[in-house]
Amino acid sequence: MKGKIEKVRGTRDFYPEEKRIQNFIFDVWRDVALKYGYEEMDGPLIEPIELWHEKSGEEIESQMYTLVDKGGRKLVIRPEMTPTLARMVAQRQRELTKPIKWFSIQRFWRYEKPQSGRLREFWQINIDVVGTESILADAEITATAIEIMLRLGFTEKEFVVRINNRRLLGGILLQLGVQKNRIIELCRIIDKKDKVAERNFRQMLADFGLDEKTISKLNDVLESEDYLEKVDEKKLSEEGRQGLYELKQLIKYMKSFGLWKYCKLDLSMVRGIDYYTGNVMEVFDISKEFRAIAGGGRYDDLVAVVGGERCPGVGYAMGDVVLELFMRKKGKMPKLEKEIDFFIATTSESLAEKAVEIAQLLRKKYNVDIDLMNRKLAKQLKYADSVGAKKIVIVGEEELKQNKVKIKDMKTGKEELVLIEELKMI
Repeated sequence: MKGKIEKVRGTRDFYPEEKRIQNFIFDVWRDVALKYGYEEMDGPLIEPIELWHEKSGEEIESQMYTLVDKGGRKLVIRPEMTPTLARMVAQRQRELTKPIKWFSIQRFWRYEKPQSGRLREFWQINIDVVGTESILADAEITATAIEIMLRLGFTEKEFVVRINNRRLLGGILLQLGVQKNRIIELCRIIDKKDKVAERNFRQMLADFGLDEKTISKLNDVLESEDYLEKVDEKKLSEEGRQGLYELKQLIKYMKSFGLWKYCKLDLSMVRGIDYYTGNVMEVFDISKEFRAIAGGGRYDDLVAVVGGERCPGVGYAMGDVVLELFMRKKGKMPKLEKEIDFFIATTSESLAEKAVEIAQLLRKKYNVDIDLMNRKLAKQLKYADSVGAKKIVIVGEEELKQNKVKIKDMKTGKEELVLIEELKMI
């Protein structure tokens, strides 16, 4: 006997009970996006590898699943959605009405070490606004992330949205003497601040070339929660001042949404993806037990990089893996059962055709199941109870003589005879 074939490491099987949970999360995602005026879109599973070169950052590029097709072209199984969205905008840039407000719920792959909160196959919702530089767009997409968390039952004591601005951080680094052409390199190191021990982080900064005094100054800034109140704007570069303005605008709008209490300034949060240009955000559990639940930011140059005209954009992604772990940890996972409104049972196998007719009649409005195993009535009733059927329609020879069936309410136990014609009106 051959051994069982196992699933690929880092992927998941979705049995019906798991799929019900996933669909519940997807329904919340989709409902929030639609309520904020976003429209659903999608793109291809595979893309040219050029779409990711120098656009997503070293980490994602090193994790991509690649393949060569029969024409010899190197392709990528999508590790994220934003470059695809930018390419699609670039292709029809002059035809699309601005702002472009799109969302998608799709599956992605990254070749990384499977561990808690991180798999090789995962699902995300991406919510994006393209075609406007208004910081109100940054605030709106941040509001949708918070709205999703609230809809799932989380409170301000359980999650937080960390916000920062890449331009502001760049200005701060210039002020500390970092060369402009090395800022992205240093940002990648800063992005690891919460992922490594403090001494290791300081060593990484030293290896980059910062002296001990500069490292201390940088750490003081990164850990400051009142930086915006004490910063001397005049000492910042023009880009740094622009970033400071954008960040203050974002905070102002989040207060207008009534959602600022769910946010906090975190100058150490930069997002590891190179195409971000302005405000960035991440959703985390308060205790930081898990990886980021969601993350994104402004990418004003990406459409131009993939061949279009400059077209500002902002967006984020929220994954299902960490979100589901967090929901289970906090007891937010609903109990979802199979939804069967009616189960059609028969007193004998000879009545199967009539059971099918009645099932088809009720299926115009309800979820209906029938017996496919030729079981005795008692076992049919037991099965109906096990799948959570709300009501059972019992088709019996004596009742059919009166053109009736018996309906049993499984919650109350009440039984009643009903004319088959009246089933149309139930």
